Amino acid sequence: MDIEAFFAHEGVDVSSRVGIEDLTDADRASVREFLPAARSVVVFGREVPAPVYRMPEREKTREMLRIAASLDETASRLAGCLDAEHIPARVVPLYFPVRVVDEKVQGIVRLKQIAAAAGLGDIGKNTLLLHRRFGPRLLLAGVVTGEPASGKTAAAAPVCTGCGACIRACPAGALGPAGVDAFRCRNVRAWVPPPVVPAAKWLLRRQFLLRSAAPLAPLVARAATIRCSRCVTECPMFPGEEQAPTFHAE
Repeated sequence: MDIEAFFAHEGVDVSSRVGIEDLTDADRASVREFLPAARSVVVFGREVPAPVYRMPEREKTREMLRIAASLDETASRLAGCLDAEHIPARVVPLYFPVRVVDEKVQGIVRLKQIAAAAGLGDIGKNTLLLHRRFGPRLLLAGVVTGEPASGKTAAAAPVCTGCGACIRACPAGALGPAGVDAFRCRNVRAWVPPPVVPAAKWLLRRQFLLRSAAPLAPLVARAATIRCSRCVTECPMFPGEEQAPTFHAE
């Protein structure tokens, strides 16, 4: 299958494939748990245009969900094409299930870290993937496949300046040197207030319950509202090609 031609037809902005041998031990283990026959991960993304972040909350949320849904549909079509060629393939879930590792919530397959290993950018202080062209404004999707990658993936040049602007900008103090505390994020706290956090963590550790709830996740997402995006908009790489990035000294 000509994956580059497939993505060009789908209008995908960035894409890469990485062999599982190029992943960290933890990511390699989670990918193999997700698909035992895994030999590579295809990761791809679409840009969220900068003006979307300036929209009113409901309109911003609606547009981001539209982009995310389009990526999920592309991933399903790619997996279907690979299956037709008798190549094992499984779409990385857009929402659930997730897991709690070291008290941090993460995807069952960590697409941001895998995208970094695939050479699409590096992980910034805001815990987001930073792409040299699109900065932190990429939404990602992925398909785990039983087909090997062709050669070793070259690492991308560092993008994050380490300026800490995203950490200082977070109004809830969710970002810090150790990463992100998802339950302090304003977007999560609207749904999971502090008194409910222990129960939420208990639920997230029950994979059977999460898999049962997964079909309901898109309905919940459509009812949600993205209240804050400052970890994105305060990043010096936010403007992408629309404006030259401004780097701030500490």
